[in-house]
Amino acid sequence: MQSRSQRRRRILKQCIQKKSKIEDNAHVTQEIDSEYEDVSDMEEDEHIQYEDEFDDEYESEEGEINIDSEDEEILQKEEQSQEQSQQNQLQQQPIQSKLKRKKKGMEQESQENQKRVWFYDEAENLDFDNRAYNMLHRVTTEWPCLSCDFVLTEEEQQQYKNKEYQKMNKYPYSVYLAAGTQAAQPTKNQIYLLKLSKMHKTKYDDDEASQSEEDSEDDNLSNDEEGQVHLSSVTGLKCGVNRIKTMNGQAIAAYWNENGDVNILDLNPLYKKLQSNQQSQFNLSQLHHKVFKNQHEGFALDWSRLKVGDLLSGSVDGKIYLYQLNNNDWIRENKAYEYHKGSVEDIQFSPIESFVFASCSTDGSLCIVDTREGKHKQAQILVKAHNCDVNVISWNQVSATLVATGADDGCFKIWDLKYPKNDAISEIQFHNKAITSIQFQPNSDSSIAVSSEDHKLSIWDFAVENENNNEEDVPDQLMFVHQGQKDLKELKYHPVYYEMIVSTSANGFNVFKPTLDEEEKKSEQSEEDQAQIPVIKEEDLNKYFQQMSIQ
Repeated sequence: MQSRSQRRRRILKQCIQKKSKIEDNAHVTQEIDSEYEDVSDMEEDEHIQYEDEFDDEYESEEGEINIDSEDEEILQKEEQSQEQSQQNQLQQQPIQSKLKRKKKGMEQESQENQKRVWFYDEAENLDFDNRAYNMLHRVTTEWPCLSCDFVLTEEEQQQYKNKEYQKMNKYPYSVYLAAGTQAAQPTKNQIYLLKLSKMHKTKYDDDEASQSEEDSEDDNLSNDEEGQVHLSSVTGLKCGVNRIKTMNGQAIAAYWNENGDVNILDLNPLYKKLQSNQQSQFNLSQLHHKVFKNQHEGFALDWSRLKVGDLLSGSVDGKIYLYQLNNNDWIRENKAYEYHKGSVEDIQFSPIESFVFASCSTDGSLCIVDTREGKHKQAQILVKAHNCDVNVISWNQVSATLVATGADDGCFKIWDLKYPKNDAISEIQFHNKAITSIQFQPNSDSSIAVSSEDHKLSIWDFAVENENNNEEDVPDQLMFVHQGQKDLKELKYHPVYYEMIVSTSANGFNVFKPTLDEEEKKSEQSEEDQAQIPVIKEEDLNKYFQQMSIQ
């Protein structure tokens, strides 16, 4: 049995590079030691380029190849003599050359499905306006990660507990991230704990002179100062990490690995050193941790916000287990919940009831379970959410009757649990590949972020009313589209900092805050308008008054 999440992990492994770097523009060249004997056997992928045995790139219609003058005459003769035979060869037999997946930096249109897809090329960057982001920072680690989560400081934990959210107006910022790797060799895998500090506003990087006095006051240090990354790690893992979740922002993490183990790990020794920018490396055996064995691996994992220590896990064999903290030790219930007919892909506790949780599955369903009922074979609410795999869910933290689902066909929906038999209250088919992550903004009942295998992360606000606009196929509720990351896997809103998002992909992490505040936009527009008003000098004004005859 193979879930969609497993197939997505397999694709990520094909993208792995072993080169540690931290830079502003991250690129990944993905090599396939082809498991396909025939190019025609591969899944349809428009961004594959072919290379011959000398590693020279096949010339594409959009690209150009620089040719040395001494070789130009020889190449012209070869092209004339081989043109016809080459065309026949391409039509009659599969190409037995080395394949390299490249990021394409152009908008392509498939002849079969006529869907617009954006790709990212090593040779060119996606052009964007820095003003679209208040802040955008990129980090690349040695190995890519399927999953990540925030670790909060003590002050942030208290704010999170009290549901206090901060608007980001006091730069620079620092955050801690826990992540699990997908390395080329199983024994190379690690748990990362990263400290990203001195993250300044990047909005005015393209126009240094236009930064307002207000922004200068907010950003105490120059924007030219580079951000800093300090990384600590846990070694001794025997396989890759599928999903990682921190316990309400504390330095305690639960993670699924490929061997089917659910692990609970104390990261406090790493966190305490990172607070003073000390990087460290611990072996797993040196840290306090507990392992729960399972027959199959899984991806679904969630901590309860209401009852500290409660944990849920879901595996590809359809089993869901509840773990509870008892006398500083975790105990797993002996009996599993088994009501799904397929792999459990995602799971989440209710934001208002500690005994209720939601789950989704490859069987296309969204289920709500009340643990007080004691029925392990039946869900209390079952919604046939999609006609394909349901990959991810998100429970709204403000309006607790709203749950979002993201599916394999690129569609995501929002459901009102007050009316479980009704159709979804919203259904969006914007992405053209599988949804990989979805989350409501923590302090909003209408804003949601969605990532997809089409390399896009979109942000939506369903409080926006439909209006007549001139943009075709662009919904009014679409607020923002983030691009430039390859094979997006997971996104997370920061639990405290308003609108800050971290996203992980095959080419690293992005930490950003989009420019979405309408009041801020109006203020900037007003500043620009004022800048265009001519300045009248005092001496010119005095001359003008002298010319006026006032009797």
